Amino acid sequence: MKTKYLTENLRTTQVESTAKGGEYEYHVSYVYNGKNLLRLSCNIYKGNAENQSYSGCMSFENGNKSMNFPADVEIAPHITMFESILQEVNEGVAAL
Repeated sequence: MKTKYLTENLRTTQVESTAKGGEYEYHVSYVYNGKNLLRLSCNIYKGNAENQSYSGCMSFENGNKSMNFPADVEIAPHITMFESILQEVNEGVAAL
């Protein structure tokens, strides 16, 4: 009989999605376990698929929100979009 070294502690589901808001595209990745959102990350790009420029990132993990933007980016609309995305994901996960 072969010896097992690993004990599974947690099994999660990861989802990759995209949201569009004005001239920005939000690349969203989130991980959940059952009805619990574990973490969400959102990278922001300005422009179209052929000519995108990085505009920042936002994340949620363990009840904490973190945001990082270049100094020249207006952050208010991105925070509003992030809150909407986070609410939509939480509602979707809770409905499972």
